[in-house]
Amino acid sequence: MRLASFTLAFLFAVQIVLAQKPSVWIYTDTTDPSLPGNNHMGTINDPDDVSAMAGYLLMANMFDTKGIIVASTHREEHAHTPDQGEWANRYYGDAYRKDVNGLNENIGGYPTNIQFTESSIKVTAERFDLKGDYQSLDKYPTVRMLLDSMLTTDQVIHVLCWGSLTEPAILVKHLIQTKQVHLFNQLKFIAHWTNSSLHQGTPEHPEHVANCREDATACAFLKEMALNGHIEYYECGAIGQHGIVSGGPKGMEYFEQFKSSSLGRMFVEGKYVHNGVDHSDAATYWVLLGDWGVSLSDIKSNGANFPDMEKANQERFAFWSQRIHDELLRRVKLCY
Repeated sequence: MRLASFTLAFLFAVQIVLAQKPSVWIYTDTTDPSLPGNNHMGTINDPDDVSAMAGYLLMANMFDTKGIIVASTHREEHAHTPDQGEWANRYYGDAYRKDVNGLNENIGGYPTNIQFTESSIKVTAERFDLKGDYQSLDKYPTVRMLLDSMLTTDQVIHVLCWGSLTEPAILVKHLIQTKQVHLFNQLKFIAHWTNSSLHQGTPEHPEHVANCREDATACAFLKEMALNGHIEYYECGAIGQHGIVSGGPKGMEYFEQFKSSSLGRMFVEGKYVHNGVDHSDAATYWVLLGDWGVSLSDIKSNGANFPDMEKANQERFAFWSQRIHDELLRRVKLCY
């Protein structure tokens, strides 16, 4: 009898562990794509994060979303733009709320609402100062939000970095200066394309890629901290762009099917280029899920991104890309 009770208790505990969703915090440079700018898309920020965010929201039942910080960007044009948190809660939030009832009826596990907050650095376009004093986070409420979230859980929070690394660097520096380095154990940074010898960067200068150049000091600081074993930093490189995106289905005949739901339409219309959808930052959450070709175990935790490793992961994602897109489409069709 005791053995049977012990076995049942053990199996129940295993079920709880297996059912636990990874905690996620997202830093994205996404901003209102209707605001005119000088980039190649005629916008202030690249709208690829719009498609990546729509995909994340379709997969949101797989994660415990702790926070999403938008407009984490250094574009000076944003000094006087409207509150991008309010924009995101309308733009993404309204689409999510339209689809979530159907998703919960047919799949389940989705939160009824997901909140978006404007980044602390949007107005100032501030970059990380290696010699700066970050003992106080009064100027950085969105960094404080992440720290507060860490202090209310003993779970690891996976920080998905879709753009500049300024705010993650400020958090790490704050923990050092306030002697809270034990909290490093509660953080795993998963970054999209802040290093690549194969794409944009070179073997001599793999850091010469857009997301690293945005705040080169922050990027170098986090990479050094990871290389020295102080933090865990998983560098995806360009495997989202040259694996999931390049290897994905092509043509509007396929993507027209997504337009039956609000999130599906947003996914396609966020950035549809070269007969496909550019949602390359999505690599950060597909590797976290781990069942779609590439997992965190295929990536170094010390920020390194060796060319042969990036190439292998790129090829794995390209092989799995059709299934990734088909899963998103399956969820779109279950929205209603």
